[in-house]
Amino acid sequence: MKIKYNAEIISGIVFAVVGAALWLLIPSQIQTMEKSAVNAQTLPRIAIGGMFLFAVGLLLEGLFSKEKKELVVTGASFRSEGFKKELRSIVYCLFLVVYCLIVEPLGFVVSTVLLVLAVMLYYGARKWYYYVIPLAMVGVVYYVFRVMLHVSLP
Repeated sequence: MKIKYNAEIISGIVFAVVGAALWLLIPSQIQTMEKSAVNAQTLPRIAIGGMFLFAVGLLLEGLFSKEKKELVVTGASFRSEGFKKELRSIVYCLFLVVYCLIVEPLGFVVSTVLLVLAVMLYYGARKWYYYVIPLAMVGVVYYVFRVMLHVSLP
């Protein structure tokens, strides 16, 4: 089976829809009593607005480009190296979904340590200091937010 597609159009549409949805969710998710121009919603609006604008730019780039990629799907394509790389990305996304589900019951430190260890083991990190650096960063983030800034973490 042959599929012709333009990755810029697909990516532009997906991120434009996600950006628009997030923009509309900001008032319900970030509630503030402030009436000033700069409040708790300002930074998320800037980030999401930028994502939306770049998504529209990507969509326009895809609409005006002539080249389309062709994907041939056969039984051999599922055993190819490219498919294995994509599968690794999907497994990584599943790690993140599981992290989102366990961060509330287990807490930030335990769930983040588990995520770091799972990702490092899955991608085959062998040197001990590859594990120490991200684990130390978990401690640094906890200390900065919980102790210094007095922000509660899940």
